Amino acid sequence: MSDDATLITQWNRLTRVHRRIEARMERHLHRQLGLGVSEFYALRTLSEGVRAGTGLLYLGDLADGTGLSQSATSRLVTRLRERGLITTHSASDDRRSVEIELTAVAHDVLRLGSPLLRQAVEEVVRQLHVEETDRDLLRYLCGGTGDGVSAHVRQAGSAAL
Repeated sequence: MSDDATLITQWNRLTRVHRRIEARMERHLHRQLGLGVSEFYALRTLSEGVRAGTGLLYLGDLADGTGLSQSATSRLVTRLRERGLITTHSASDDRRSVEIELTAVAHDVLRLGSPLLRQAVEEVVRQLHVEETDRDLLRYLCGGTGDGVSAHVRQAGSAAL
């Protein structure tokens, strides 16, 4: 197989795995917290902005961080605000800009949601191991050897034998 064909094949595998993980994440988040993946990603992006020392994030920053368009981000912000997960207000230095802050409820959602994401990844990685998916891809998803996901993969492999 040519280098181009190998690259395309590997890219297609990675895309399929990404879709499976994201679908599993969506199910877990929706069932446990009533959120979609894009809403959770937005909260994480906001949280990361706060940890970086900025305290607030602008709408444009949120759009960049989530990969959504400005209009999709505006709709997302409206949903998050209506659910009490964020507050918004006009920026003091530029009235056209919107500053966004997480509420205490959002911090709770992030605390509860992060293990759900890890669970989704672990479940899909276990399935990939059983399906004998490419070892390099599994290693990449597991973050190398020695972490919890790798241990679960090894356990799943032993159980499958």
